[in-house]
Amino acid sequence: MVTELLPIQKTGLTLYEVEDNLAALANTFEVVEEAEAKRLILDEIGQAIRRVKEKRDAVVGFLRHCEAQQKFADLEIERLKTRRERIARFQAEFEQYLVSLIDQFAIPDRRGVKRLEGNFSSMRIQKNPDSVVITDEKALSVTWKDVVLTMPAHVWEALLERLDKEERTVFEEKVKKCEFKPDKRALGSELKNGEQILGADLKFGEWRLVLG
Repeated sequence: MVTELLPIQKTGLTLYEVEDNLAALANTFEVVEEAEAKRLILDEIGQAIRRVKEKRDAVVGFLRHCEAQQKFADLEIERLKTRRERIARFQAEFEQYLVSLIDQFAIPDRRGVKRLEGNFSSMRIQKNPDSVVITDEKALSVTWKDVVLTMPAHVWEALLERLDKEERTVFEEKVKKCEFKPDKRALGSELKNGEQILGADLKFGEWRLVLG
């Protein structure tokens, strides 16, 4: 229960108690689901800040502290993101080197798999699935594209209910975003069948490292 996490006081809260309860409130809200329990906590603190100006200052200070902590968290997220990207780049380059090493020196087994064995682990190379590369999206026919529309929901509902030539112009003016995207699944199927499609090509899957 929330009262076990943050006891509701019967008397007026002191300035320091307000600060302590605000800090506890931030932690409690993460685990409390009952709306009534949350309301009781807020009401208790609300009664305190309605009576004494110093307690209002404590609330303002706490809120500014929350903003500062969020800014600090944003900076930390950005730092960790940069570090993650740097590690990922090194890993990708190192794995590609290992792929070429295994491909060059490992002897294929009976199934044609090339691997290097360790005492407790192994490394083998495996071919990635083929993927579609859009070489010139403008040259690609609309046959191979999906259209993505963004509009108000009520406009979409009305469009589904009734469509005629006159209303079409009105609805088109309501469209906020119109984007044509290549249908790579359909393209890939045709390209694998040997079809030549202007604006698209088939990129054969490269080898990747699989750890065992």
